[in-house]
Amino acid sequence: MDKKRLKEIAHVYSGATLKRYQDENGTLRKVIVQKSIKKGEKISNLNEVKFNEKLNNRYLTQKGDILMKTPFPNDTVHVEDKGMVIGDRIAIIRLKKNYNPSFITHLLNNYYIKKQLHKVKSSSITPQVSIQDIKKLELILPPYEKQKKYGELLDSIDEKINVNYQIIKADEEIKEGIINKLNKGDI
Repeated sequence: MDKKRLKEIAHVYSGATLKRYQDENGTLRKVIVQKSIKKGEKISNLNEVKFNEKLNNRYLTQKGDILMKTPFPNDTVHVEDKGMVIGDRIAIIRLKKNYNPSFITHLLNNYYIKKQLHKVKSSSITPQVSIQDIKKLELILPPYEKQKKYGELLDSIDEKINVNYQIIKADEEIKEGIINKLNKGDI
């Protein structure tokens, strides 16, 4: 196992200040903002906005990108779709070759990394970490083939967790419906 800083295995930079590139006559694109990113889940809550041609391609998602919110709780996801605009207060992590984005994403969501981030976060109302702090994160990495296997295993566990969460959510709604009918005297 190798110990490396994130900056050794990836290019890390901040997302775009969206208002700077918005243009009513521009190209319609999906936008990733902080609320779009939740640990262990697919990217969601995407709006579509028109952007001008001055928008740099580095702010557009590429397959395998990892996105981390810079404000607490620093949730991290990896991206499979190309061409979505990445907003500010999101760190864009583009891995170099021979690093598995799925595994690295799980690693960045782990307690060991959260503990490192906690030490460097700002003391403002909404604690946040800088891109420089994210670049300094220490990761313990197995060889690439093991990263791939662990990434697939951890992805399948996340899928199972999400399915179970949906079942729990549906059961809670059924329970609420029954109680509401009881209160109305419908049962």
